Amino acid sequence: MKTTYYLNGKKTSKKSLTEMLCTDHLKQLTNSAKEGFMEDPYEEQDFFLGAIGMLTIQFS
Repeated sequence: MKTTYYLNGKKTSKKSLTEMLCTDHLKQLTNSAKEGFMEDPYEEQDFFLGAIGMLTIQFS
């Protein structure tokens, strides 16, 4: 399953996200998004990160 990250609507690499966030926190968000995707694939997986912005995780 391919994972795509968007920060404030712009495609972002996992490497740049790990620089902004802790690696463990990014893994938690990705696992949470994966669980939500398995329950309902049509639901958008968004997370508010405070001053950083809105993180959207998509799977394909």
